[in-house]
Amino acid sequence: MRTLLISTVLSACVLTAACADGPRSAEAVGEPPFTVSSDIPYMTHDGVPYLLDVYVPANDGPWPVVVAFHGLSSAGKNAGSNTVVVEAAAAQGMLVVAPTWLGGDPFPLTIDDIEQPAPIGNCAVAFAQRQAAALGGDPDHTVVYGFSAGTEPAILAALSPGDEPIPGCEVETPPGPVRGALLGDGEYFLHSESFDGAFNGDLEGMRSQVALRTDPATWDGDPDLEFSIWAAAEGTGARAIDEQPDKTGWLATRDPSGTIRADLERLGRLDDGVVDYVDAAHLLAYRLGAAGIDVTLDILPGGHDTSDKVDELVASLQALASG
Repeated sequence: MRTLLISTVLSACVLTAACADGPRSAEAVGEPPFTVSSDIPYMTHDGVPYLLDVYVPANDGPWPVVVAFHGLSSAGKNAGSNTVVVEAAAAQGMLVVAPTWLGGDPFPLTIDDIEQPAPIGNCAVAFAQRQAAALGGDPDHTVVYGFSAGTEPAILAALSPGDEPIPGCEVETPPGPVRGALLGDGEYFLHSESFDGAFNGDLEGMRSQVALRTDPATWDGDPDLEFSIWAAAEGTGARAIDEQPDKTGWLATRDPSGTIRADLERLGRLDDGVVDYVDAAHLLAYRLGAAGIDVTLDILPGGHDTSDKVDELVASLQALASG
């Protein structure tokens, strides 16, 4: 059994909150509100090692566990849009694990790229839960967070965690249930032209991937989990609906049964003739609710960014972790 003892890179004082003079408040002594251990290997996938950072709060635990998935960035886990939320969450008393889950330049996208987030994301969650107790975290209060492309591994970890060990993962147990998921400005392969090539390359495979993110019939996660979804009011990426008599338009390609279109119309989301990130958020929230899953939806001011939304996002994480 492979067990990576990340406690060896953290001081015993941080791990146990038992320094020479007893537990101390970080604020009282002017210490940083968290300690970071960086570049810990948690998985090898297709010969590529994947690394994560662990942010351990300085105040007393047990803390909820947050697994934070970055958006599309060559910086991976160190992307600014990720670290600004991760650091704020750790400062508020959450044990945060930030994995790099996507390596290299993924474009042009293939079905292999599309399928990659599931095992890697689920391994990151399993790793975080396995190590949480030794670090003062509570794995029974695990929340997944994803922004932009990071919503892909987050939603799969919540709704399709699987129950088998993950090849290449540093822990040999599958992930346990998560308590909640915070998803921001995700698309779920719904409308961007960036995904057209993958649909052309493997139509049935891509339709299956869309279903895993949007079709309740494919979900097998804990029905008691909670979702918080947000989208930016001033986001970009709107795509006009192209009506084709032979049903070869991009929306029909993704939605041969027409159920996605019907739900978007039911919600009044096609009245403007386009599909965008806000529409995708409404669709997912509607379907989660219809499946009996607790869900909140917020349309936040600003664009496709997290730096101006940190307070709202951290508050959502705290609510999900304690719910």
